Amino acid sequence: MRIVSIFEHRKNCLYAVLYEDNDFDALEILQEQWSDPEELRKIFNQFKKDYEAFYGRAKISLIVEKAIKDADLLFEKLFELSGDESGKNLSEFFKPLYNKEAGNLFDLQQLKGYGMLWNSFLRIYAIRYGKSYVITGGAIKLTEKMNDRSHTKTELYKLNLVRDYLKEFGKEAEFVFLDI
Repeated sequence: MRIVSIFEHRKNCLYAVLYEDNDFDALEILQEQWSDPEELRKIFNQFKKDYEAFYGRAKISLIVEKAIKDADLLFEKLFELSGDESGKNLSEFFKPLYNKEAGNLFDLQQLKGYGMLWNSFLRIYAIRYGKSYVITGGAIKLTEKMNDRSHTKTELYKLNLVRDYLKEFGKEAEFVFLDI
């Protein structure tokens, strides 16, 4: 896998992981998944009980519409925030993955960003790397803990994989295209 710049005209701030055997980076994959009504319908049907436990009953079509709208707003916000090369705005968007780390900022910290709509179930995951952020993936999170479902457990695995790589090789590698 490689770590690539997301927005060519806004370098040194926001990156995404490009996983092996994939033509799209982690952010592009999320954009594709979260804009596909059929894919979203499958997810919400598969995890209907989880959704209802967290958010109450609702028609799948309304949930899908909410997800698409929330995703659009989320991606627009990321694009807007990536224009700030200081990373200050992105540091306000991304929160520590573990709530006990709230208020503490440190290098290689695992982070989560929320969708823009109130009570959003969209999560985008990243690693803080200096003033930059590396997006590792994202998920529709409908349970309290990431270990509760395989798709969120996979996202936790990716966060750990990228963090460990950056810890070991980050300072020696060229960051625009890191080979992992």
